[in-house]
Amino acid sequence: MTRAKDLATGPLRPPRREGGPMSLSRRMRRRTLGITVLVAALVALATFTAAGSAGSAVGKPPANVSGTFQEWNWDLAVDDPGEHAILPLWIKMVEKKWPHVKLVNTSMTLTAQNDKLPLAFASASSAPTLSQTNEGLENQGRLVQDNLIMPLDPYDNIYHWYQRIGGKSSLALAVNSWPSSKKHFGSGQVYAVPMTGTVVGVFYNKKILSSVGAKAPTNWATFVKDLAIVTKAGKTAIAYAGGQPTAFQPSHVLWMLINHYVPAAKSLAFVSHTGSNASVDTKAHVQAATTIQQWTKAGYFAKSFQGLSADDALNMFDQGKAAFFIEGNWYAGAVWSALHNTAGFWAPPVVTGGPGEGWSIPTHSPNPDLAAAMLGLTLSPQIQTALLKNGDIPLVPQSAKALAKAQPLLRSAGKIWDATVKSKQIVPYMDWAYPAFLNQAMAGIAELQGGKTSPAKLMSSLQSQYEAYWKSH
Repeated sequence: MTRAKDLATGPLRPPRREGGPMSLSRRMRRRTLGITVLVAALVALATFTAAGSAGSAVGKPPANVSGTFQEWNWDLAVDDPGEHAILPLWIKMVEKKWPHVKLVNTSMTLTAQNDKLPLAFASASSAPTLSQTNEGLENQGRLVQDNLIMPLDPYDNIYHWYQRIGGKSSLALAVNSWPSSKKHFGSGQVYAVPMTGTVVGVFYNKKILSSVGAKAPTNWATFVKDLAIVTKAGKTAIAYAGGQPTAFQPSHVLWMLINHYVPAAKSLAFVSHTGSNASVDTKAHVQAATTIQQWTKAGYFAKSFQGLSADDALNMFDQGKAAFFIEGNWYAGAVWSALHNTAGFWAPPVVTGGPGEGWSIPTHSPNPDLAAAMLGLTLSPQIQTALLKNGDIPLVPQSAKALAKAQPLLRSAGKIWDATVKSKQIVPYMDWAYPAFLNQAMAGIAELQGGKTSPAKLMSSLQSQYEAYWKSH
């Protein structure tokens, strides 16, 4: 999931995924890993084939399984407060169910994940038992293509996870599925099972809007009008961060603007590399980039945003210093704790979103059967209810009673998720389109907001790099 999580290592990077170390070419990575990867890949291929075709190769862990096992995730408090909050409960459940198991948690940034996983997963001596992987080509795609994570269909035959979260064709699983060619996600065997859904929307402060004579946004026209009213009143319209390495907002804002001008089906074709002539170098995309440039010149964003982190932007909004905060629903818990009913959550008709990071089993996992059982617990009523309580959208449908108890911001986000998934008006994070897209987009947005490039040049550059990647793959 692209969320407001940490990006990669580029000079500019706060958001979640992209260039720098993240964009190492497959050729460079193979050169770095050398013979070690070659040998590991051969071993992985044998394991992959066995797990993918022989149902007898997988099973449930014995009750007396014992040892110390590692699980890795992206659930830092700054990135996903909700998932971070449920980790202790999940670990406790694992250790209670298997009394002789000690589970060690490691949470890391997306940058660290992109750098660490390919090398660690290549060896039985360093691979964790279970790990989250981020959807898209830069993270999960590399692991699938190098046979470093297992297809999970054989385990679903035992646990029946897929039917609990919408079926194999659902958005949540489609973006975690890869065909035999392994060139792009969207179909084939499932390699990761997520536990949450995400949507990027607009948090707003009712008190600030009322104080300047603005209305809570219910449509795009009202939202844009509010930005001008708030700014004219001398207040900060949007709590916004563009500093590295933790701010993903620039990409999220651009994706939101693209969704306003471009039909969801066209954006989906670009992200999934399907159809003909998929492009971001169109008049509509240039208009989206022009809008973020205009908003910058109009002073809608927080002052000195170039040096602010994701935490800075969140704190600014939570402290009542800005009227809006454009980010994912995973911040609903933090915003509600700070502002309660003063805050609201709204999203345009077409939204950016997708499942949260899925759980994958490394090919060299020390105990794949235990890993699968642990994964299953993330879809249990206890964990799914806890996710709802802590501000995340659980993928397993909740009862009306449970939903009624959820805080209003999350209820709004949940309704948006349900509605846009059903109507197919939700577009996966656009940086899933190819490995280096996030870093390149982030660098380009920074130049655009700094007056160093034009909207047309930004979108033309991104399209050229997109085409260059796919011509070589």
